[in-house]
Amino acid sequence: MSLYSNIVYKGNRAYQIIDVIKIHMFLNSDNSVNERVLGMYVHEKGGDHVLQRDRDFLICVEIPDAEIVGEAK
Repeated sequence: MSLYSNIVYKGNRAYQIIDVIKIHMFLNSDNSVNERVLGMYVHEKGGDHVLQRDRDFLICVEIPDAEIVGEAK
């Protein structure tokens, strides 16, 4: 069972969580985040956003807003 629901909201945007991984997996020796390696990981997973919750990175895909394509008569 996952610690997180499959959808998370930040501001007025919704994101589908596709992976959760510990932050320490992407730390340099000085405890800064290796953004290049993190970016490669996100790309490999098919994500487009990274959110942080506690000690985890949430690899996410933004859920697009719904569009009204036609009007019912």
